[in-house]
Amino acid sequence: MDKKYTLFGALCIVVAIILGIQSMREQQKLDEYKAAHPELFKTAPAAASGSAKGAAPANGAPSTAAASPAAATPRAAVAAPTTPAAIVPLRNDEIEVTFTEDGGAIKTVALKNFPAKIHGTDPVLFNDGAPQPALALTVPAPVNATEPPGTYWSWTGKSAVAVAGNPGVPPQPLLARYTLDQATTTATSVTFRGTTPDGLDITRTYTLGSGNEEPFLIHHTTTIVNHGAKAVSLARIFVNAGMAPDAVTSESSSLTKNYLDFGYYDGSAANFNITVAEFMPTPAMFFGLKAAQPKLKNDVYAVRPSADLHWVSVKDQFFATVLMPKDIMGQGFYVRGVDTTVGDTTQSTISGDLELSLGTLAPGDTKKLELTYYVGPKKYVDLDRLGDRQDLIMQFGWFGGFSKILLVILIAIHKGIAPFFHDWAWGWTILAFTIILKTVTWPLTAIQVRSAKRMGQLSGPMKALREKYKDNPQKMQTEVLELYKKHKVNPAAGCLPMLITFPVFIAFNYMLRTASEMRYQPFLWIHDLAAPDTIAHFGAFSLNLLPLLMTATMMLQMRLTPTPTADNTQKTMMQFMPLIFLAGFYTMPSGMILYWTCNNVFTIFQQYLTNRRKDAPAEPARPLDLPKAKRR
Repeated sequence: MDKKYTLFGALCIVVAIILGIQSMREQQKLDEYKAAHPELFKTAPAAASGSAKGAAPANGAPSTAAASPAAATPRAAVAAPTTPAAIVPLRNDEIEVTFTEDGGAIKTVALKNFPAKIHGTDPVLFNDGAPQPALALTVPAPVNATEPPGTYWSWTGKSAVAVAGNPGVPPQPLLARYTLDQATTTATSVTFRGTTPDGLDITRTYTLGSGNEEPFLIHHTTTIVNHGAKAVSLARIFVNAGMAPDAVTSESSSLTKNYLDFGYYDGSAANFNITVAEFMPTPAMFFGLKAAQPKLKNDVYAVRPSADLHWVSVKDQFFATVLMPKDIMGQGFYVRGVDTTVGDTTQSTISGDLELSLGTLAPGDTKKLELTYYVGPKKYVDLDRLGDRQDLIMQFGWFGGFSKILLVILIAIHKGIAPFFHDWAWGWTILAFTIILKTVTWPLTAIQVRSAKRMGQLSGPMKALREKYKDNPQKMQTEVLELYKKHKVNPAAGCLPMLITFPVFIAFNYMLRTASEMRYQPFLWIHDLAAPDTIAHFGAFSLNLLPLLMTATMMLQMRLTPTPTADNTQKTMMQFMPLIFLAGFYTMPSGMILYWTCNNVFTIFQQYLTNRRKDAPAEPARPLDLPKAKRR
C-alpha cells in the first residue's frame, strides 16, 4: 500500500512538471502571436465594436468563402438615425417585450415573474444595453477589395484560431430605422415597415404566444419585396439572437462563466463551447503554473461547410434565448463579447447572430423569413415541448437521462407538496424525494450494511494474514478471498447501492446547476437552493453551514460502519475522506448538499439498526489455521 501512495505522489509531481512546461510553452506561443499580430494589441477596443474580422468552417478549416471579398454583399455604410425611435411594448402574463423602430426589432424582454436579484423587484431583463436589438437584420459590412486582408478569429468548433481575411463582420444593419405601423398593431402583435436605398420594401411582424401556447414564445415574419431596378443579393444575412441577461467579472465562479455562452444545434449534436470566457482575460491557474493571459479577442465567426444549423441560443445559468428559423437552416454564426463598466469593475456578457442565406432577390420578387424566438427560463419540460431537441440547452452532462427523470419526478412531487408548504416547497420536495429513493433502495443498502458489519468482524484474521504474507501480496490476496468465502462475505456487495446513488448524485448536481425551478428557492436558513448556503462572511471567506453538516454526517457514518482493514495508511485516508468531500462540495448548490446530507442521515439510521441486530450465523466459520512460530 505504501508503494501505491509513493507512486501516486510521484505521479502528482510529474503532472505538476508537465503543467509547468505546458504553461511556459503557452506563454511562448502568446508572445510569438503578439509579435506576429501587433495590430491586435495596440489598445483594448470595446467588445461591442468587434475587432475580429472573419470566419472558418466549423470543422476547423479556414473558410475561403468567408474570407473572400466577393462573398460579402457590397453595400454603402448605413447612416445612424438622428431622431428618437418610437417604442411600443407588448405583454402577456409572463413577459413584457419592448419593440423599437431601430432595426424594427426587440429592444428588451423582461421576464415578469423572475426577479433579477434575490428578494428584488426588478425582473430579469434580456438584451438590456445590447449593441443591437434582438432579431435585428444585418448584412456584411462593406469590404474594400484593394485593402490587404485583416486578421480575424475563426471558430473551429472547439476553439478559435487567427485567420487572415475580410468577411465583413461585425455586420451592419440592413435598414437602420423602420416605421411603426400603428394601424395593424394590437395588444399581442406589432408591425414595422421600411424601405432600403436599393428599393427593398421590408415588413416585420411580431406576435406573442397566446392561449395554450408557450407564453415565452415570440413568432416573427419578415417579408422582403424588391421594388428596385436591380437584383439584390441576400446570400448572407444575419439575425440577432439577443444578449444574455447575466454578466460576469474576472472574479466570478467558473460555473457561472461556463454557462454564460452561445450554442447551436446541427441536427445531431449541440455545441456550447463558445463561453463568455473567450472574450475575457484569463487569470493565472494551478498556483501560477499556468500563466495569466490578456484578452485576445472581441468576437468570433464561423461558416458551416453546409447550411445545417437548426437553432442557435444565447444563455446563462438559468435563462436562455432560442432562435429557430422555419423552412431554412443557418449557414454560420457571429458571436461577440460585450463589456460594460460598473464603477471600477468590468462586466462581460455575450451576444450572437445566426447567419442565413435568402439567395438573390430579382426585381419584383418576394422573400419571406419566418422564425420562432423563445426568451425565458431554462425549464426542461417547456423546452422539450418546443421540439427539435431544444431541451439540450439544459446541458445536463454525463447522466443527462438521469437528470431529466429526476427533474420530472421532483416536479411531480412538488405539485403535491406546494399547496401545503408554499414558501419552502422545493426544500421539502428534495427531502421527500430522498425518503422515496432510500425506501426503494433499502434492500440494496441493507446488503451493503450487513456486508460491512460482517467484514468488520474479520479485522482480527485480516490483520494476521497481513502479518503472515506481508512479503507475498499475491498469496495474501488469495488467502483474503478464501477468508471471505468461508465467512460468506461478499466485498462487492457494498458496490451495489453505488450503482444507483452515484448516478443520482451526479445527475442531481447537473440538474440543480441549471434548472430554473430551484433558482432563489428558500428552505430553512437557505436563501437559494441553487447556490451555496452562505450564512456569514469573514473577509474573503464565506461560511457555508450545510457542507459542514454534511461532513459531520459522513464522519458519524464512518464511525458506525465496521471496517476490516488493518492498514494504517488506508485508515488515515478514510479518516480524511470527509474533509476531501468538504473541500470539493463547499461551493456546490445547497440543494444537492441537502440531498446528500439527508441521504447520509438515513444511511446512519439504517447502519444503527443493523449494528443493534444480532446476526445468527448460517455457518460457523472455522478458525483460521495459522502455523505456530518456530522455536529458535
